[in-house]
Amino acid sequence: MDEITLGFLAAAIAVGSLLFYLGHRLGKGRASGTRSQRRFAGAHLEPATDVDPQTRFDAADRPRQYRLLNSSEQELYHRLCEAMPSMKIFAQVGVAQLALARSRQEAKRLSRMAGRGVDFVVCDSDFSIVAAIELAWPNTGEELDSAEDVKRVALQSLGIPMIVFRPNKLPDADIIVREIADAIRRRNRLEVERNG
Repeated sequence: MDEITLGFLAAAIAVGSLLFYLGHRLGKGRASGTRSQRRFAGAHLEPATDVDPQTRFDAADRPRQYRLLNSSEQELYHRLCEAMPSMKIFAQVGVAQLALARSRQEAKRLSRMAGRGVDFVVCDSDFSIVAAIELAWPNTGEELDSAEDVKRVALQSLGIPMIVFRPNKLPDADIIVREIADAIRRRNRLEVERNG
């Protein structure tokens, strides 16, 4: 062997020995230190026991305060899914996105709605939009141009009926089914008006 090859071989043996030594030291020191230090130090040696198999995130590391839906919205979402198992329910959809689904001209016309959204959008199995659902407290009566009314008018111009439920009076499955049936009739009427 030439001198260069022997030098590389000696360096590889030295690095391998160092890695073995460090791995052995980390293995012994695993029982001490904080939980996160132990998890980081021994991550390559033993699997974590509290890792969610679907996301591979440690349950303790997931932030709990950042949720897409608050508790009332979560409850309504589950009730919507239960009442309409064949429908698709989407949460936190922007009005501008709904306008863009109609056409670019509609999106441009409703550009002022950027940043405003509805809590849920209900679609048929073919993903055609049936209705938008908003979970909101009633207006005080003083607000003539409330956010709810602005959304309702914008959605109506797109041919999408809006249903409003109140957080302190969440509907049961029968009410949801009746409201959606009524929304389908309104949607069909709005489509006739838009095309007629």
